[in-house]
Amino acid sequence: MFALGIRYLNGFVAASEPDARERPEWPPHPARVFMALAAAHFETGADLAERAALEWLESLPPPRLQAPSATARAVVTHYVPVNDKPGDRSKPPTAIIQSIPQLARDRQARGFARAWLEEEIVYLAWPEAEAGTEVARALEGLAAKVTRIGHSTSLVQMWLAGPDEAAEATWVPDEECAEVSLRVAEPGTLAELERRYNAEAAERYGALVLALDGAPDTKARREARKELKQAFGDEPPPRLRPQIPLYQGYARAGKVAQCRPLPGTVWSPHLVGFTLEPADGPYRALGLAGAAGLVARWREALLSRANDGPDSVRQIVSGHAAGGSPLEGPHLAFVPLAFVGHPHADGHLLGVAAALPAELAPAERREVLRVLGRVTELRLGPLGVWRLGRELGPRPRWALRPEAWTAHPEGATHWATVTPVAFDRHPRAKDRAAYQREAAEMIAAGCEAIGLPRPREVVVTSVSAHLGVPPAHVFPRLTRKDGSERRHAHAILVFEEPVVGPMLIGAGRYRGYGLARPVEGT
Repeated sequence: MFALGIRYLNGFVAASEPDARERPEWPPHPARVFMALAAAHFETGADLAERAALEWLESLPPPRLQAPSATARAVVTHYVPVNDKPGDRSKPPTAIIQSIPQLARDRQARGFARAWLEEEIVYLAWPEAEAGTEVARALEGLAAKVTRIGHSTSLVQMWLAGPDEAAEATWVPDEECAEVSLRVAEPGTLAELERRYNAEAAERYGALVLALDGAPDTKARREARKELKQAFGDEPPPRLRPQIPLYQGYARAGKVAQCRPLPGTVWSPHLVGFTLEPADGPYRALGLAGAAGLVARWREALLSRANDGPDSVRQIVSGHAAGGSPLEGPHLAFVPLAFVGHPHADGHLLGVAAALPAELAPAERREVLRVLGRVTELRLGPLGVWRLGRELGPRPRWALRPEAWTAHPEGATHWATVTPVAFDRHPRAKDRAAYQREAAEMIAAGCEAIGLPRPREVVVTSVSAHLGVPPAHVFPRLTRKDGSERRHAHAILVFEEPVVGPMLIGAGRYRGYGLARPVEGT
């Protein structure tokens, strides 16, 4: 066993959830602990033995956690100096120089989420891992350098813990029974943190600014200003906030044995969601009826970023085997997240999500998530340029939350489509009643094809039961390889027992068609 111990010296944690700034992060995300170790590594000389140890640590599976209960404090507003001075943008900002008096900078309102801990010590444990002597020595020295996890007031002491210390876990990685999703490190995390930190460029910029401020005469200042402008223009080099896109579901250790997963689909209920924001173009919003074109462009962009990954990952993203034939098993599906089901809903797209196969191996899942994180912008021709954002804001709208579309973990018995179900074949029936029965039978079979039990009732309709959804005829028809068009319709589905999504039915299920959402109150 390999384990890390963390003592919160002040008896509280000061760290915010990445998608809810007013809520304290607890239990601590393993990725935040890794980032604290990485920061200590970068700030103390970037020793090569430490780097090798961190690369070993990021290659491990998600750890088990032993974390005490915590009580959230009310968020108090503080006014803190901002990092950039307002004023003449033609002059290089000097906030990077630590000697600038803080009183010379504007102050902005900031809230810091905190929680009091019932006990001070937390353990992260990898039961199957054994660190070699060199790795253990490097991590022990690196852990001793860590002074905080989260905000600067969240002071900690960290050490390598013995197996007896971390014997009892309170949280274990478990996607089926997950109660929370925590960020975890993956292979390549250290390199990505280093890239976003941009240390080399920042150090050069700081040296040039110091040379400019310390120039002895006008000529020297002019030359220093010229060199600074040639190297960086009028802006300092970007130093991006660290982002960890990989999330792992965790369940309380005592509840895993009692967990009875509800019937679900071939996809994981833990959708990977992204906000959709206009970057450039004539439109401020995109309609639900155009989701197929958006999904197609997103898929193309993901495929272009998956070329350097394993063949299995490219197949999961594309849905095709190496020879071009369709995959027999489930693969990545794309979900349009629209503003629907509300009295004022108008059906515009708030974001998009990716549904990963439920049985995806952890290593492949990490690779797919890495590919998803690489696409941050979509160019949609006449529709303009749109940004994809992983952080969903302090209070994500209901339509951007996975549970709005999957009903996880409680499930739901009544579902209704948000995008129409594309039929596998043309119904042959001539009269309307027989046509409805044949279409309902195809939709019921489509539920079974994605792992769900057969619905008790299927109602085929031209309009959705969710407010804000356009009628079926407004959506463009999907085409077959021979150029013919598939018929489609909306549907209401009723199951004998609660089921969990995501629910994507029919011939267009991997492209966002046949998307059903729980009907509220079921």
